[in-house]
Amino acid sequence: MKTDMGISLRTPEQEELYPGKVFATTDKGYNAVFEGGAFSLEGGAEVLVFYEINDRPMQQPVRVLSVVEEKQDDDGTRITLEFETTGDPVSADTRECYRVSCYSADVKAQLGEDPEMCEVLDVSATGFAILSDAVYAVGQMLQATLHYNGTPVQGTAVLQSYRASDKKNRYGLRAVDDVRPRATLKKDLTRINLEIQREQAARLSGNR
Repeated sequence: MKTDMGISLRTPEQEELYPGKVFATTDKGYNAVFEGGAFSLEGGAEVLVFYEINDRPMQQPVRVLSVVEEKQDDDGTRITLEFETTGDPVSADTRECYRVSCYSADVKAQLGEDPEMCEVLDVSATGFAILSDAVYAVGQMLQATLHYNGTPVQGTAVLQSYRASDKKNRYGLRAVDDVRPRATLKKDLTRINLEIQREQAARLSGNR
């Protein structure tokens, strides 16, 4: 991240992106200013920022450490945010992460303290998509457990996308760094993705 670099912010309440500019970097992350901002954030909020590196769209989860709002003469608002990065930047181009359908693979997920066993729709090397009755916000960080072949895999995920459907909500999540000893979700997603691909290939070839 560099000073004067343009970024966009997605708040937990809305999927709209708000443009801003980085004006300082810190040991924990960076500071950015948003002119004419029409959003409300408090310290501790988990959000996503988007920017480009070498013409490639990237996204990164961050935590808001401080918020300073200043009224401008034109009745607009200048919002200065101090961010702490909570994960590495990854491509925002979902085409780069091959997702395998979990149809007939019987993969379930639990999020946070919700006991609901959610249906997992697909899995990639970096994340997964689910159907759930629960209501979550884009940018929210959640404890996640995937259940596959009888083995639970735990870790932390950030909610990146939301789409309402007739019966349940569809959420897309990306695994993020988690230093807990048993938190292997980010590492094990690649293994699960490949195992499902192998099962599907064997089924199509008639070997199963």
